[in-house]
Amino acid sequence: MERTRDEVVRLLAERGELTVAELAEEIGVSTGSVRRHIDLLVADGLLVSRLERQPRGRPVARYALSSQGEERISAEHYQRLLARLSPALLRLSSEEVSGQDGPALLDRVFDEVAQAVADDHQIEVTGRSLEERVAQTARALSSEGILEDVEDAGDYYRLRNSGCPFRSAASDTHACCSADRRTIELLLGAPVEQVTTVAAGGRVCEYLVRKDDTPEPLVAGGLLPVVGQKGSTASR
Repeated sequence: MERTRDEVVRLLAERGELTVAELAEEIGVSTGSVRRHIDLLVADGLLVSRLERQPRGRPVARYALSSQGEERISAEHYQRLLARLSPALLRLSSEEVSGQDGPALLDRVFDEVAQAVADDHQIEVTGRSLEERVAQTARALSSEGILEDVEDAGDYYRLRNSGCPFRSAASDTHACCSADRRTIELLLGAPVEQVTTVAAGGRVCEYLVRKDDTPEPLVAGGLLPVVGQKGSTASR
């Protein structure tokens, strides 16, 4: 029973929303078994659901991890973040800290964290073309909980992640989301636009990388704006 429940949580963390039938097929058990586990996970506050209308017949319930469920599986990500925050603070000079208010200082610290994450995975991103580096970056950052999949959308690449590795922290400050985008940018060596975030209410964290941008090395220290879900721009 524990294995099946763990598989349900794992699949929802990796894939985002899934139906009972989809979960049962992936795990290889009956829909009745999956439904019992889902009922328990919902009762524990770890899952949420929404009804999706169908062309015919009754709506289908799709399940996803709740914010509490995401936090429970994010313990490893938070431990990794804490391990990077201390060195990031130590690297700041007195000139960088002097005269900075809290939000500005937090942005600077998370910019250092973004550089550290990029440094940790730089060896995994060696492609000469943007297409190669996009695929390699997605694979490299999957272990960080930052990226899951890539879609070739014609004029640009669409990079997505259905979960949030630092949901509680990200709901309090934009710096976490900006750092994730900055990490992707540093690994690609190309501009990255962050268009939606889970922390801001989106179903996924989504990034766009235009194909016609000439990749150039980027210097850490520039947390850029994030375009909000409805087209508004918020400082990220």
